[in-house]
Amino acid sequence: MFIALSHLQAAFLFAFFTSIVLGVVGRSTDCERWRYGVYCFGYFLVAIFGLGWIMHFGHG
Repeated sequence: MFIALSHLQAAFLFAFFTSIVLGVVGRSTDCERWRYGVYCFGYFLVAIFGLGWIMHFGHG
């Protein structure tokens, strides 16, 4: 079975699951894990869109 994802969807999926893992292993209490996971996910999204725009303008 093959799931066809666009590049943006795959990047969101990667950011989501990576943020979960970083939240679980990065902090000790449940509240800190939740906040750190959301924090990481937010920065992943900023990086995805920021680098996307940089590539868009750099390509011409």
